[in-house]
Amino acid sequence: MKKSIIIILLLALGSSLYAQYNLDDVTDSFQVFAEETAKALPLAANMGLNWNDAYSGKFPHFGVGLTAGAVFLPSEAFEDVLALTGTDNLAGMDKLGIPLPVYSFDGRLGLPVIPLDVGFKFGVLNPEMLDLDGMAIGFKMIGGDVRWGILEDKRFRPDVSIGFGYTWLNGDITAPMADQNIDISDTGVGSTLSLRDSDVNYNWSSNVMDFKAEVSKKILILNLHAGAGYSYGFSKAGGGLTASNVYVDDTQISDDQIDQINAATGMSIDPNGLSVLSEINGGTFRLFGGVGLNIFILKIDLGAVYGVSTDTLGLSGNIRIQY
Repeated sequence: MKKSIIIILLLALGSSLYAQYNLDDVTDSFQVFAEETAKALPLAANMGLNWNDAYSGKFPHFGVGLTAGAVFLPSEAFEDVLALTGTDNLAGMDKLGIPLPVYSFDGRLGLPVIPLDVGFKFGVLNPEMLDLDGMAIGFKMIGGDVRWGILEDKRFRPDVSIGFGYTWLNGDITAPMADQNIDISDTGVGSTLSLRDSDVNYNWSSNVMDFKAEVSKKILILNLHAGAGYSYGFSKAGGGLTASNVYVDDTQISDDQIDQINAATGMSIDPNGLSVLSEINGGTFRLFGGVGLNIFILKIDLGAVYGVSTDTLGLSGNIRIQY
């Protein structure tokens, strides 16, 4: 099916804003988006490499596979922007939130002599990879971790490890909209800022450091897994409105007018639109766990992660070859 339910939900974010609102409305709505989204970014960064074994073993043990899942962004992040439309496209989504798809290619390698394994992950989703009737979704992630095996799974004893990881995460959503008219009378530059052939875009990026402790136990062909961690993210998030042409009172915007509006509002306006970005740093505790199926060297995992302090949820599945 060409459009999954995830894509249908995201398309709701591209509803046509209607005239006339003011710059404060735009600024406030995207700042709320930044604040709420930044809470979920450390959780999203931990998708991938969350395999259902706490320790892979020393060299020559290794594994390679694919992880796919979703992190549910808080619906509050989008509510103020959608309020400008006069619609309630998020009705019924206030419990789980808006699903953001995440995937990564994963690999782990055990080190010789010392009980360490090293993991690496990356995932890229270019807008050209999907045909979404004008909407574009971009996603990039790269990261890795190191785990120290404290205990090894033997008889009644589980695998136990502690680890440290780093992930860089970047994403954006762009959807087409109708022409926009924004009240700028308070700036002293003119009455109306008009954006022709416009798009709405949401974007975010984060550098996340993570500490975790894990435990796992193999029971016949099953592998049970649980753990806890703390992630701290240095994040930027926000969005804006882009356009092919920007006018002030039906006249092409000038460089002087751009400077005056930016100085009066603290926004970033240029001949291609306006944007609002906020830097938000913060950490979150999380709990994670899951169950895996071991079929010789083929491993199939299902897992969940829950951000305790942010009340956010992530779900993932992994398939890999592991020796």
